[in-house]
Amino acid sequence: MQSDANKPNDNTLNTGALIWGFLIGLVIGGVAALFRAPRSGNEMRQMLAESEQNLREKIEATVIPVDPVAESLAEGKAAARRRRSELGLDNNR
Repeated sequence: MQSDANKPNDNTLNTGALIWGFLIGLVIGGVAALFRAPRSGNEMRQMLAESEQNLREKIEATVIPVDPVAESLAEGKAAARRRRSELGLDNNR
């Protein structure tokens, strides 16, 4: 009869088996993802780039405050410059 001190512990973790199981699961998951992908790699990259650009524009629109008066003034000045250029008027006074 074995004493409790000499009994092997059934609760020990087999690290090698854990690592191999993780690696095998990773490979199987990667292969499954390749077969179930709804788009090609180029299409997916393009879609991600577009969504990133849209998100960046939304964030900038919310974070960067816009002064409507200053914006209108700048647009008016640019329109006046274009019109003066169209009429051939010299910008020097």
